[in-house]
Amino acid sequence: MKKNMNSLFRLLLLSITAITLTACSDDDEGAPRIDSVWYNMVSRPIEQALCAYPGQTLCLHGSGFGGLKQVIVNDTEINLNTLFVYESSSNITFQLPANVNTTGDYIKVVTAGGQATIPFVVRPASEKPEITAFSATTLIAGRTLTITGVNLEGATEVWLPLAFDGRVKCEFDPTQISSDNTIHVIIPADVNFATGQCEVVMEKQDVLRDITYTEKVFSASTNFKKVNT
Repeated sequence: MKKNMNSLFRLLLLSITAITLTACSDDDEGAPRIDSVWYNMVSRPIEQALCAYPGQTLCLHGSGFGGLKQVIVNDTEINLNTLFVYESSSNITFQLPANVNTTGDYIKVVTAGGQATIPFVVRPASEKPEITAFSATTLIAGRTLTITGVNLEGATEVWLPLAFDGRVKCEFDPTQISSDNTIHVIIPADVNFATGQCEVVMEKQDVLRDITYTEKVFSASTNFKKVNT
């Protein structure tokens, strides 16, 4: 009888230990860690984000995101019940709301196991670069292509799409001065253009933060065609 009681006690103790360990592994993954922030939008390639604007979708890469309680961007709490939030233990994808605070420069994640913060800049929507039009989409080598938009100052590179997912870098037109609203480039020769996005790379000055940073803007998918001369 005593042997049976001891065996029953040991079995009960093992069961309690197993339940406790399972509960700990489910509820407490330790403190979270944010490794990087990435763009996650159809309108641009998935790549690491250096800054963002209201309305854009971001993905946090890291670990320990299980048991997510809060995502906070510059004191603005993200609504975790929206359709734009996807959570796993290593990724959190969410959309920046239109009213997100653009001062503070951080993203914070709060979980059951703790919290983590990463420096990140959200800029006002009024500063967001945009490509709105092209002077032509049927392109003739050697002629000037004018790209129109807003907040395009500081352009250093312009790329046009080629067949088979390629792209070509365009030289700036030395006879015309680019501005905040227009960029002038020479259409390159001996290439096969294709439907895709024009990419403009810019070097920007942030006077408030006293930094220089690189930014990219992409056009809508456009059907560029080559004219044989």
